[in-house]
Amino acid sequence: MRWWTKRLQGELERTIQTAIDEGHTPGAVICVGTAEKILFIKAFGKRREVPSPQPMEVDTIFDLASVTKVVATAPAICLLWQQGKLDIHAPVKRYLPEFSGGHKDKVTLLHLLTHTSGLPAFKNYLRMGLKGQKEAIIADICRTRLKASPGKVFIYSDLGFILLGEIVERVSGLDLDKFCRRHIYEPLKMDWTRFNPPKSWHSKCAATEWRDGKMTQGVVHDPNAFALRGVAGHAGLFSTASDLARFCQMILCEGELNGVRIFEPETVRAMRTNHCPVEGVQRGLGFDIQSPYSPQMKGEKFPISVFGHTGYTGTSVTIDPFAKVFIVLLTNRVHPDDKRNIASLRKSVANLIASAIYG
Repeated sequence: MRWWTKRLQGELERTIQTAIDEGHTPGAVICVGTAEKILFIKAFGKRREVPSPQPMEVDTIFDLASVTKVVATAPAICLLWQQGKLDIHAPVKRYLPEFSGGHKDKVTLLHLLTHTSGLPAFKNYLRMGLKGQKEAIIADICRTRLKASPGKVFIYSDLGFILLGEIVERVSGLDLDKFCRRHIYEPLKMDWTRFNPPKSWHSKCAATEWRDGKMTQGVVHDPNAFALRGVAGHAGLFSTASDLARFCQMILCEGELNGVRIFEPETVRAMRTNHCPVEGVQRGLGFDIQSPYSPQMKGEKFPISVFGHTGYTGTSVTIDPFAKVFIVLLTNRVHPDDKRNIASLRKSVANLIASAIYG
């Protein structure tokens, strides 16, 4: 591993510490590794600043936000596909009969996975007064008019992934949390990964924002995931850098880790291959390859084949299938008031590592 040097490690440490000193995030945990081993893991700053400070630790549990899409929902769909229990090329209405009529009849699971269904990006169901009313939320999404014909336009849609989470439950008989824990996290020994972390975990979680006069810590930040009681296809998963490292290593090893096989190699290759019908955008099965969001996770210097995902709370995973390298960068940039931005930090970290690998 000639590209990994003390100089590179020092540059990464300085870059992250500078971002914290300049107020871009209260804290961060970075983990860089290969398919076989962890090269570097370190915590910086604070996991909570207010109402009282707590230091960041390497085992801090983060609200992953949209990284949920590629560590829970899309893998669950792909596992059911691999098992022959659903078909990603089938229309959504086969699994959600209420999602039908007009162009909706042509929307497939693959359209949902690549954000090309035509569904709008977002609705705030918490603000609409639907807290705890999952059936009403699903019904509303199924009634929502498409903004474009299926397969024609890339619209990054949380609503589409909420439907995918519902499909996992209807096909498997388990909610997304139970399905993923049973079939992915427990076999991979991802012991600190789940939706709705128990109260005993809350003090170990990175804080996000104030809600109803209390600092949110260990309770999901995303309003729609909160409205859906914490288990949702688009957001809500909590995890640590070490657990996410195991997930990335499993992907790099084409579906297997330490003798435990989760996916067949062809399933992993499908997950990281472009399936997006829209010109200029490349999306795998959940994974972002090239889109308006991809520079955030992989900068400008990684090859186009590199894939991953970002999360609103300040989280990201980046996987390079050729160099067999992953980067997990977890921050609490929304703490305490959602006024901080880590776009430049994400790019700088990716560019430093890509430059070291590729020159």
